[in-house]
Amino acid sequence: MSVALSDFIHAARWIAAFAVLLAHANVLISLSDIMVVPHGPLVYVWWFVTAFSHQAVTVFFALSGFLVGGRVFAAIERQRPFLRAYFVDRVSRIYVVLIPALALTFALDAVGRDLFAGAGVYELAGLQGAYEPSRILTTLAMQQHIWAGQAGTNGPLWSLACEFWYYLLFPLLLLPFARCYSETARLAAFFAGALLLLLLSLPSSRFPVGFAIWTMGALAARAPRPLLRGKYLSFGLFLAVVIVARLVVRGPYVEAHPVLRDVAAALTAAAFANLLTTLRFCETGSHSRHMGLNRRLADFSFSLYATHMPIVFFFWAGTGHIFGKDWHKLLPTLAHWIAAASLLLVALAMAWAFSRATEARTPALRRMLHAAFAALDRRARLGERSRWVGQGRAERL
Repeated sequence: MSVALSDFIHAARWIAAFAVLLAHANVLISLSDIMVVPHGPLVYVWWFVTAFSHQAVTVFFALSGFLVGGRVFAAIERQRPFLRAYFVDRVSRIYVVLIPALALTFALDAVGRDLFAGAGVYELAGLQGAYEPSRILTTLAMQQHIWAGQAGTNGPLWSLACEFWYYLLFPLLLLPFARCYSETARLAAFFAGALLLLLLSLPSSRFPVGFAIWTMGALAARAPRPLLRGKYLSFGLFLAVVIVARLVVRGPYVEAHPVLRDVAAALTAAAFANLLTTLRFCETGSHSRHMGLNRRLADFSFSLYATHMPIVFFFWAGTGHIFGKDWHKLLPTLAHWIAAASLLLVALAMAWAFSRATEARTPALRRMLHAAFAALDRRARLGERSRWVGQGRAERL
């Protein structure tokens, strides 16, 4: 991987996670009259930068497909069994963050519901049933916003559920090309993948659209050439698509025509996939002076995405409890900006601390699981060898 591509991937990860945080922090800043009453420059900047959450999730899916799906292509080309090691890596990546994030969500929600019961935040209509313990099980089964509701206030975990199934579906659907497995296994895997894709797509079109975006990223990892070879031209095209989508695809018109959001997501993913492909063919170059910073910020981007929402709700309910139930609906004052800035700083600090105990432990967890499976293999071989020896002795006798 070139330096330019590696640095860009680090930057894209943390910027996308921060964009989602900004979008959700917007609950503290009222922008209801942004189109009818003049405001200061800060309000217009905030209005512009806090509405890229859909584009950010699109980037996450495409980037995941590029990094993970690209490895599936490479593994199939090597013609060696790879599924067990692949699933160990994918499951450990998701659950090492998901399980503690769920614990944090329900703990913060319980405290917030007790302290700020009168703020009307934890009682929103969309949260009916969200605090039931059964939601923990359905979320661990990766069914949040697919066949089940969300767990607590942590709505963004829906994308982790989708991503988990994309991890599973992609190699199953491609296994017919993996000659290292038997024909029966390859056909069974393909039909199982097709059936899973159908069942998971029934509740909402969001799942298959996300899988198409994820697949675009995977194809970008194997594309023989980009559509646009200039990295600055490709980056400019991507920015143009993202900005147009942010300014045009919004409001009541989109609610009336939701397919526009899917079209915008597909165009964003295509432009991003082209940019990734372009950077694949860039010269290696030298280290960017920002590369270390981008890598450190990217190292806890997953944790930030998985933990920020219960923190947002806690701040939202807390400010409502202190300043009044409808305080967040008032025109923004200095107190509103201080509350929003405090929310951003606390969410970032907590995500970093959370990541040190979870996300940063992923390589160690993977090594432990791979070693455990290797030990099981050795025991199985020893047991088989012992049976052969026993059979040989019995035949001689």
